Amino acid sequence: MSRFFNPDNPVMEFIAKIFDLVILNLIFIFSCVPIITIGASTSALSYVTLKMVRGEDPYIWRNFWKSFRQNFKQGTLVWIFSILIFIFLGMDFINSQNTSLFAVVRILLWIVCAVALSVFLYVFPVISHFVCTTKQALKNALLMTFGHLPYTLMMLALAGLLLFLCSSSSKLFAMIVVLSGICGFSVVSFVYSIMFDRIFQKYESET
Repeated sequence: MSRFFNPDNPVMEFIAKIFDLVILNLIFIFSCVPIITIGASTSALSYVTLKMVRGEDPYIWRNFWKSFRQNFKQGTLVWIFSILIFIFLGMDFINSQNTSLFAVVRILLWIVCAVALSVFLYVFPVISHFVCTTKQALKNALLMTFGHLPYTLMMLALAGLLLFLCSSSSKLFAMIVVLSGICGFSVVSFVYSIMFDRIFQKYESET
């Protein structure tokens, strides 16, 4: 029995990791309440989950708010910019339905949306991990999107799967909402951080 409660026991390590992800998820949701802070909160979430993947400093609360404060301005600017981009693309979808070339336009818009979503997935981890200007962060996120295409496709596949499950039935939607409130955001960020860890190592070795 004493072996089971040993902190080095794999089962206990797994339970501790889940507990940390639940706490992190609650902090993230709380920090997103003003809505305008979602960008800074997402950067902080990525910062903490990458540290968890690497087995570094385990202080969830301290690391989250440290990153939140440091990247508040950049994260907020990128968040507002992202909202404007997706609103613009959404309006294009609506307007393109009145054209005879809608099928072709729709394909092009979906491609643009996929690229925009990919940049969105990359840019907040980039902001949280590297010291760079907002313009450089967006540029680096775009370059990583195409420079690490296999990882990009896996990230998009996971995002697409979640969207599909949310829209497939009301029961699944409700289940995902509940799970998101418990640990969904932090778990997804953790999975993404496993990929970001491998991506970022290349750029860390170059600096």
